[in-house]
Amino acid sequence: MKKDIKFGTDGYRGITGFDFTEEKVKLISLGVCNYLKKKISDKTGAVVIGFDTRFLSDRFAASAAEVFDLNGIRTHLSEGYVTSPALSGAVVNFCADLGIMITASHNPFCYNGYKIKGPYGGSATMDIIADIETEINNLRHCRETKNHFKTDTAGQDSNGNSNDNKNSIKICDLEQFYKKSVLSFVDADIIKRNLNFPVVLDPMYGAGQGLFKKIIKELSKSEVYEIHGSVNASFGNINPEPIGSNLDDAVNALKENKCSIALCLDGDGDRIGAIGENGNFVSSHHIFAIVLDYLLRFKKLKGRVIKTVSTSSIIDRICDKFGIELVTKPVGFKYIGQEILSGDVIMGGEESGGLWVNGYIPERDGILMSLILLEILCRENNTVNEILKEIYNSYGFFLYRRCDYEIEADKKKRLNAMLANKIPAILQSEGAQKLIKIDGYKYLFEDKSWIMIRPSGTEAVVRIYAESDTSKKLDYLHELGKKVVENC
Repeated sequence: MKKDIKFGTDGYRGITGFDFTEEKVKLISLGVCNYLKKKISDKTGAVVIGFDTRFLSDRFAASAAEVFDLNGIRTHLSEGYVTSPALSGAVVNFCADLGIMITASHNPFCYNGYKIKGPYGGSATMDIIADIETEINNLRHCRETKNHFKTDTAGQDSNGNSNDNKNSIKICDLEQFYKKSVLSFVDADIIKRNLNFPVVLDPMYGAGQGLFKKIIKELSKSEVYEIHGSVNASFGNINPEPIGSNLDDAVNALKENKCSIALCLDGDGDRIGAIGENGNFVSSHHIFAIVLDYLLRFKKLKGRVIKTVSTSSIIDRICDKFGIELVTKPVGFKYIGQEILSGDVIMGGEESGGLWVNGYIPERDGILMSLILLEILCRENNTVNEILKEIYNSYGFFLYRRCDYEIEADKKKRLNAMLANKIPAILQSEGAQKLIKIDGYKYLFEDKSWIMIRPSGTEAVVRIYAESDTSKKLDYLHELGKKVVENC
């Protein structure tokens, strides 16, 4: 605990047993308690706590609950693992002040994390996080902090005050609220009538297992094949992120069972990826484009569209065609969430699989987006690849790829410093004309292709994103990006 605790793109994360420990979970929770006591001094605060399938997530959640209970905060604790969207929905249902989700989302198995949700059921805004960080780091310098985690037999908290709420943690089933809510956002009748093809579900050993299958089975009598539907501490030696080679098992299951589509979630169920009928990966960019086109063309929605800077430019072209305002934000769904809270948003999405549609709580949700995708397939009576072909014909073909590379901390600092000064010569010589510094370093080329280099804020990696209209150019852009990183 020598360094200040900082929340990254989506919460605080660290390696379990090293920089993510029970002691640190308690410290963060106590900081949240102090924040709540200052913000809602006129009433007793309330929190809802959920956790995913990661190693020790249930124990970390229980430790956090004990701290909130000890400090007089009404506490609802999930009875079992649950997705982040289900936790966020429960915050609204219980009229709680905050939600706490113990998860490291799509990070490798060795990580765990602490997400904070606002009272509106979405990622806490930056002002909330900033105030909580201040409270946490003030506690770090207090020698008596550990006393705030203890209680005596007289039922007093660490300050000697009577605590009537002690031992009042309520264990709750959060899934029951979620199922009803998520089904209200899709045309269930269309799905029930037309879902006559088998489906593969891949929760990637995460919190969506079981729940995802139950919801789909309620809508159709078609065969549903769930893979990776058990708790696995190592996530089968793959990162629980629904992209690329992580989904090889889903591809194999689709082909073996002759399915039309595979729907895939990340570790805490808030992100989506898919596999088309030919075994091809359907990224969140493709799904974003399919759903946005559907909302504008079929449902005639009006308003703004929000995307993060690393998201495909096909979203720009769709917005241009319909005369819709597009707002570009930094990487992280919390920035999209802030725009959603301000109103007049049709759809929001990010490169990493987090998508949102009008009317829902300001939270990304992999299961909801899977249901909407099924609704589109059933209404259009087409496969996902056939619909994608129509998207390409209307807005242009695109290829997109993200690659992650491990990088040492000092090299990451040097890379940031180098990229902040000027466009690297190797990119300039290839025609890079414009630099966008919204989050990371995005370089645009005359033919509308682009490359983005972004050192991660939560992991020891640098991410290289690129988009072009040919596989040859896409490969070349990634080679250029690797050279830039190596040359630093």
